[in-house]
Amino acid sequence: MSDSYEAPVREKRSFLMARDPSIDRRCRPRPEKKLRLFDDIHDAMESTDGSDSESECASNGGDYATSVPSAEDISVGDTGPQVFLRLRPVGVASKAYSVSDDGKVLVTSVKSENTSTNVNKMVKHFGFTSIFDGSVGQRDVYDICVGPRILEEECVTIMTYGTSGSGKTYTLLGDDVLAGVIPRGLEHIFTIYMENLYHSPKLKLVNGCIEFLQDETTLREMQISKKLLSLCPDIGGHHERLKEAIQGDHTFETKDDPNVSVMIWVSFVEIYNELVYDLLTIPPRQENLGAVPRKPMKISCNKGQVYIKGLTTVFVRSSEEALQLLRLGQQRSTYASTSVNANSSRSHCVFIVDVLKYNCSGMTTQCSYKFCDLAGSERVNNTVTIGLRLKEATNINTSLMTLGRCLDAASTSRKKPNNDVIPFRDSKLTMLLQAALLGKERLAMIVTVTPLEKFYEENLNVLNFASIAKNIIFKEPLIKQHSTRYSGFFDNSKKNTQYEYIKEIEENNISLRQEIDRLKLDHVLKKQLLEERLQKEISKTYQELLRENKKQWEKQAEKQRLMAEREFEFKLAAQKRLYEEQIEDLKDEIEELKPPSSESDSMDEKEDEPNASIEILDDE
Repeated sequence: MSDSYEAPVREKRSFLMARDPSIDRRCRPRPEKKLRLFDDIHDAMESTDGSDSESECASNGGDYATSVPSAEDISVGDTGPQVFLRLRPVGVASKAYSVSDDGKVLVTSVKSENTSTNVNKMVKHFGFTSIFDGSVGQRDVYDICVGPRILEEECVTIMTYGTSGSGKTYTLLGDDVLAGVIPRGLEHIFTIYMENLYHSPKLKLVNGCIEFLQDETTLREMQISKKLLSLCPDIGGHHERLKEAIQGDHTFETKDDPNVSVMIWVSFVEIYNELVYDLLTIPPRQENLGAVPRKPMKISCNKGQVYIKGLTTVFVRSSEEALQLLRLGQQRSTYASTSVNANSSRSHCVFIVDVLKYNCSGMTTQCSYKFCDLAGSERVNNTVTIGLRLKEATNINTSLMTLGRCLDAASTSRKKPNNDVIPFRDSKLTMLLQAALLGKERLAMIVTVTPLEKFYEENLNVLNFASIAKNIIFKEPLIKQHSTRYSGFFDNSKKNTQYEYIKEIEENNISLRQEIDRLKLDHVLKKQLLEERLQKEISKTYQELLRENKKQWEKQAEKQRLMAEREFEFKLAAQKRLYEEQIEDLKDEIEELKPPSSESDSMDEKEDEPNASIEILDDE
């Protein structure tokens, strides 16, 4: 290399030969096509076989999403969501769906005429973090998708997405034999913090911020927890069998830190027809029978933390209590039968587990786990829904479309730095999950698909949705835990020898408060019964008075009627006598005025007398 520096010679302008298109007006070199630097870095780390397969797919004209390492190989610097694909077991596997050898790419192609467009007939490639076929059980799904996040104590949102009847709810909840992701996660969380669980709720999330609770508030929270647990179905035997099966599948380790106290809270909400409802609210006491009207809730934001105003969060001390509340919320959620699924969820359900930790140094941390069961995407023409089902399907598809728009905006924001507007407020679902969609929390999406040709077009929509989420790289830094420091002193009495005594006193206090409430309720009921009895007695007394008054008025009316009849008869007789006297006077006057005549005339008059008298009577 020479020591002298030579300045670059500027190219001479020519009107005959055009400038090289790879050079701009200021003579700065630029590539012929746009490249994504992060993809180049990933491609450089991959093997040559992967790059050859990608170029081959591009030459065939199919859609291909670059695959990322599996859950075990994910590095700390990975800032994108994890997207997993789970294929539902079917009797006869369709040839339209095939999985690559590395288990990360799904290839779709169909030769039938069921598709509506020629684009759907093309061979398409969809990359995922990992693909689970029908032979993969619930244990492997949990170990890859959820287990590492809970073990690292990261805030995470687990989201299941797919068509109706593809196995979303089964993946999250499981059945009576094989537990789903949520029961395994609850058992994992309570096993980790088994030695550090605090006996009473001294910390709570209020409007998205951690607050210390006073003694009265603590007792009230424990009373609310006891009331809700009394409404839950009994799952003691079922939980023991489920716990044994989970412990047989996994080996969870316990973390023991004498300086840390842990409190666990759970909440359960559903988004039905774009309205947020609390599934763990205490039903009010009402006299009228029938369904209790539900009140919609409002989603708010406080210091960057999204929360639901007035949401019921319940303090739990074991995985059994948390599972009981989960079952109670399931009973209250909205289900209906459709032509695709006999027990289809008609709402988006979000089960939230908040782990609050307090250190002796005064530092409090919050770790939140959200398990979101999205309602199934469906085509109205295929399901033939009408009335209320049609309205539900419309709102479900609208919210899912808004979720896709948010994911699309998040995926394109790295291409266009100035395009940071993400439409979170267009849907209640995206408002609630905006922390995960912004990259502030971990996001893991489990996409479920039924690999049959009759669901081909619906599955393509789901896979296209997943491919959008797969390409996201978040700008926001990941927040594993929300931390706050307090200067107040927190009594770590769980390590004290008086822990059992304090716990017994608190339980007695709660039982006494419940006894007071019961006595108050009994007093109110007695007052109501006494009031009803008095009302009946007063009503009976008034009825007797009315009957007596009725009899008296009837007697008085009868007397008046008789007196009126006698009076009218007397007046009629007097009038009759008056008319008879007038008739007699008229007859005498006629006799006096009549001239004397022959005997024949007299006879004729005698014969005519009866007629005349009759006529007089008629005139009378």
